[in-house]
Amino acid sequence: MQQVFSFGENDLSPMLFVTNVSRAVHPSRSLTETAVPGMDGALLSSVQLDPTDVTVACAVRAKTVEEVAEMRRRLGWMLSGSRPARLVLPDEPSTYLMAVYAGSDELSRLANTPTVALKFRCLDPVAYGEHRTEMVEGTKLVRVGGTYASLPTVTVKPPSGSYWKITNVTTGEFVRVAAAFTGAQTLVLDFAKQRCTINGADSRVDVSSDYFSISDDVRLSVSGGQAKVEWDERWL
Repeated sequence: MQQVFSFGENDLSPMLFVTNVSRAVHPSRSLTETAVPGMDGALLSSVQLDPTDVTVACAVRAKTVEEVAEMRRRLGWMLSGSRPARLVLPDEPSTYLMAVYAGSDELSRLANTPTVALKFRCLDPVAYGEHRTEMVEGTKLVRVGGTYASLPTVTVKPPSGSYWKITNVTTGEFVRVAAAFTGAQTLVLDFAKQRCTINGADSRVDVSSDYFSISDDVRLSVSGGQAKVEWDERWL
């Protein structure tokens, strides 16, 4: 059975056979503590996931010194990008990480079966999974999937009125946009970028708005029209 191993637009499986993938069970976490006068110890005020490293041990599908040298040159080109790219690994082929190759790994040139251990750095330590879409009209229960909160994108043509609003009924959080809607404009809310546009032009949301995340089973409510809610599953 052919392994799935790719980085960016490059399929690495014809060149490398993965023998081991080393990654943390859970990304390390930075804990922010707040001392309270008169109380022993401290309170936990925030938790933030740290970047994580993944090491992929491989057997090289080449035998001669010349083949290994050519493999090194090809791999160097395929791994040389300076921006995070999709990393798909054979142990979890249904998800992907956004990673940058850390570099400095060496191919063993004279072994009967040359090997290499590739080190990748994931500034975003949470994996991405299936892209999901739900149409929400009125109030609807949405099953988000994954094991970590996602940030959605919402697209809607608000009906005529002075505002449009989407609410996370489960938590009470909402985003409200005040504008002279006629029923013809397209409103897009990008919760990850915290950006609101109307017909492609930047617009503001009410100061009381909060670009919320969604997770587990969440009940969403819209003030009018039919909204397309899109997100990528996130997996720890």
